[in-house]
Amino acid sequence: MVRTRGLGCALGAGRGRGISEDMHEADVPLRRRPTASAQMTGAADAVQTEGVATDGSLGSPAADEGFPGGPRDPSILIDFAEHVAHSIWSGRERPDLKCSVITTDPGLISAFVERWHRETSTFHLPVGELTITLDDVASLLHLPITSALHTFKPLVTSDAIRLLTELLEVSDEEATLETRQAGGPHVRLGWLRDLYQSQCSTRRWVVAARTYLLHLVGCTLFTNKSSTHVHVVHLEAFRDLAQTGGFAWGAAALVHMYDHLNDASQCWIYEHFPTVHTSVVHDAYDEGSPRACRWLTGKAHITGIKGAPYRRRLDALSVTDVCWMPYGEHQRVRAFDLISSYTGQLKWGQIVVYVRPKRVLRQFGYLQTVPSPPVCDSLMGDDIDDRWLNFPDHLVPSRELCVVPGQVAADYMEWFFRISHPFVTRTEETAAPRHPPPPHHEEFVEPPIPEVSVATDLPTHSVVHCEGCQGMAQDLGAIAEDLERVINLRMVTEGTDLHDIMTCCLRRARGDTTDGSLRLCQRRRID
Repeated sequence: MVRTRGLGCALGAGRGRGISEDMHEADVPLRRRPTASAQMTGAADAVQTEGVATDGSLGSPAADEGFPGGPRDPSILIDFAEHVAHSIWSGRERPDLKCSVITTDPGLISAFVERWHRETSTFHLPVGELTITLDDVASLLHLPITSALHTFKPLVTSDAIRLLTELLEVSDEEATLETRQAGGPHVRLGWLRDLYQSQCSTRRWVVAARTYLLHLVGCTLFTNKSSTHVHVVHLEAFRDLAQTGGFAWGAAALVHMYDHLNDASQCWIYEHFPTVHTSVVHDAYDEGSPRACRWLTGKAHITGIKGAPYRRRLDALSVTDVCWMPYGEHQRVRAFDLISSYTGQLKWGQIVVYVRPKRVLRQFGYLQTVPSPPVCDSLMGDDIDDRWLNFPDHLVPSRELCVVPGQVAADYMEWFFRISHPFVTRTEETAAPRHPPPPHHEEFVEPPIPEVSVATDLPTHSVVHCEGCQGMAQDLGAIAEDLERVINLRMVTEGTDLHDIMTCCLRRARGDTTDGSLRLCQRRRID
């Protein structure tokens, strides 16, 4: 059976795991421990390759050549034999995801889910790897991504009954009946709505608040395919309402999305891939609201197509089709937080995932180099908490800035095409084989608006009487180039004092004393 792991639809309001999977007594996933062989290779799990053909025939990996269509080197995507992309390439088609909410586009969602790999916690595309980051969650949802990670233990049905009677003040008989109807340690969203009305009518405000919050996270952050149930384990986070707001809810949302990647985020896709889907912007949106509110995702605004055409669009994706850093304007109200570049493990209760920003440096404005193989640390819960609270020691260090958005090192694309499966659809037999794009960065400049030009030769009147003028000209030219990169990549927010100062310094470094404003590189978007 083909298995995909990953992103619940907290950002796009889709659904995650089905209720048939939720009926296990201990539903909260435990941390996955690597096998001995996987530990030796730094991978999470060992891949079973029994019955593998050695001739590279369709559907089977060859011993030396990897898989047809990639990866030729399966040392990174060790579970690719079980991945849905391998099944599609081999002709074993599957239907689009069954989404429970009308605001989702199953074809679009499926096309991205097919490219998610839990070994790297990223989507694999013809342009390289991308992922949903903590900065995405903070910008799209305005949820806090700092503070503590919540800790709770897995629940069986008897534990859920006890928690319901204690925190929601229902009778043991009522809690038992509800968990029986929900099929385990869950409750129905409809039951919570009725309970909330009853609690409000009797003016029991504290338990009513807990009921409301459990319902809220059940239909937003921690959704599942049932569209009608929520796990009781999340109620523990609302035991002390005074501390509820102190948790890193944005990190919790990201953990849930990585572990339940069944529905990708429409809003995240709209932000980063404007050419893949024609999206509609809300006319009344203002940047003071969460960025997800910018997009109209109702049924009347969705022009969905089947999964196969979306696959072809993603297979044809180029670097300039991706909006690598889409929140420049929004950073005036939601500034970039350094914790967004945290690397390591995150947890919500017993669910543990890995965030690997080194694999998506372009989303932070840095040149993408070949990353080291993903390693699973298998830390204990207290150690994960300690690393998170001391996040400054575990950030991706500053790298070389991109000259143009989406820039990669010269050897990156060749490496990526070797270890990945960048295309999901087959080409016709008569078509030319697909190869990595050449690393000619001049192709990546986004037309038609030019970037700021940098004059490395200073006006003669400024240096003609100075000793060492040649070195000064080179230094000022280098300073101007660095300032240009920072401004063009929107590392500072336009309209702020810092942006004005850097723009002024750039003019001075170029010897430009005019008052004309600089025209910066703009990102293309389909609205």
